[in-house]
Amino acid sequence: MNINLNNHALTTWHDPYARPDESTAVALRLSISERCAETRRHKENYAKALEYLADVPLPYNCRMPNLEDECLEIERCAWRKFINDLHLREVLSIEARKKLDAQLYENRRGYGSEQPLPPFTEENVFGFFEQTCANIPSLINEALQEVFKWLTPSQRWTGCKTSNEFKIGKKVVLCYVASPCYSGGLQVDYDRRPQVDALGNALSMLDGKGVRKNQRDKEDDYKITGSYTDAWEHDWRQGLPYEDDYLIAKPFSNRNVHITFKRLDLIEKINQAGAEAALKEAGRQETRGFSH
Repeated sequence: MNINLNNHALTTWHDPYARPDESTAVALRLSISERCAETRRHKENYAKALEYLADVPLPYNCRMPNLEDECLEIERCAWRKFINDLHLREVLSIEARKKLDAQLYENRRGYGSEQPLPPFTEENVFGFFEQTCANIPSLINEALQEVFKWLTPSQRWTGCKTSNEFKIGKKVVLCYVASPCYSGGLQVDYDRRPQVDALGNALSMLDGKGVRKNQRDKEDDYKITGSYTDAWEHDWRQGLPYEDDYLIAKPFSNRNVHITFKRLDLIEKINQAGAEAALKEAGRQETRGFSH
């Protein structure tokens, strides 16, 4: 997912599913207006600071960021804060989240290959918000399909009869999810943390509770606490399987994790999303090489 606005999206905000009452719409507009005004103040203050320092002698190795690059970084920070407050990242699939993060984090102060973010203006922010609201169903479906693929590994990969590459059953076995922890016990493998968090978000959304509200560290913007992975690791490090209302996740020293699901009604919804994706892919394979 990229923050890439088109002219159609730059319209007056409205909720595509339910018209909000006037107070809600006004509060949203005021919040976005205040954010945009604060961003403008930050850029103006930095421009004034550069003017004040223009005639001040600086150390030989001191290099001040130029105004254009620093203003882009200020806008990037504003976009990050807005998207984090929306809890949008938790709704996205892992692949879409990587593309969004590349725009929000990697292209800093003019360095990076990702396309630049649009200016943080009221028109652009409202347009992005409207696009997001309209695309929420498809974004959630894409995230569910991604979870389905992770939970349906091939038996050739797992070597376990409980693995089914076409349907999630009551129990699944996943390889290379657990890894030894230096302080003792087991932890979630670093490369599998996104998948575990995605599973937690999917189950929570399907249960009508929305995405899990993770928190970002105030000092380290990259660090997320209170995630589903953290919950698993808290019990694993004590030598216990993780258990909640949705599942039991038991790690083993061979790095496998056995997951037993409790809410099969929610798993069936993930199966439906995965089946839809499989049928579409089968249709593409059938018609490949033919023109219609």
